[in-house]
Amino acid sequence: MKTRIGATFAVVALTAGGIGLAGCGGDSTPAGTASSAATATTGTTAAADNGIASLSGSEILAKANAAAKAATSVTVVGTVPQGGSDSVSIDMAIGKDVADGTITVKNVTVQIRLTGGKTYINAPAALFNKMGGDAGKVAGGVLGGKWFEVPSTGSVADSFKGLENIANKDTLFSSLLSASKNPTVKGTDTVLGQPSVILTGPNGGTLAVATTGEPYPLQVKAKEGSAGSVDFKDWNVPVDVQAPTDLVDLNAIAGAAGSS
Repeated sequence: MKTRIGATFAVVALTAGGIGLAGCGGDSTPAGTASSAATATTGTTAAADNGIASLSGSEILAKANAAAKAATSVTVVGTVPQGGSDSVSIDMAIGKDVADGTITVKNVTVQIRLTGGKTYINAPAALFNKMGGDAGKVAGGVLGGKWFEVPSTGSVADSFKGLENIANKDTLFSSLLSASKNPTVKGTDTVLGQPSVILTGPNGGTLAVATTGEPYPLQVKAKEGSAGSVDFKDWNVPVDVQAPTDLVDLNAIAGAAGSS
């Protein structure tokens, strides 16, 4: 389980870096909606220019980093190619110490919830079957399609360690916004309905940052000619996550799989 599942989630934790520019977060909701910080506070129909378009690439990235970390929540949606025909897709609402959403790898969708300091997983049998051997068959037969709590310590916890970088907003921002060195300003554009400035990273990927309201990152995209993009939207929209009920006892299943 450690080599299969853990590696998969670790890939998603490096989503934007894999595209080519370490950028995360984003106010990708169309202008004029309630999630625009300036609109919400002033009651106007258009947010004011925030002045970042005149800054250097590094200064813009720093402003975006600060804005993203100051936000209370964000929704991350997108797909990142992983070589060949493989890709990883994520659709995750992330708040303070809470998260709720899905990750899809090789047509296998895993549900994830984080609340109350605990992480819960619901994965189809196909995910566990990819582990191979009797252990995978046992786990898939009993855990497939059911919720279970990820232990805080031990080998099973290590298998899902990559989730820490996905479902924790500040950790995700730190890993994605700190890797790009000296991004260049490519120009301005309208991205997901909002005025934005475009930064280009060393690998050719781009990051769009809002030029009105808070300077939230809007979107990261792969270099021209490559597939893959991740949107960041619904900033500061409350994320209410309830712990699932009828949990399967993972320790009992792990023991059964080990004995097999």
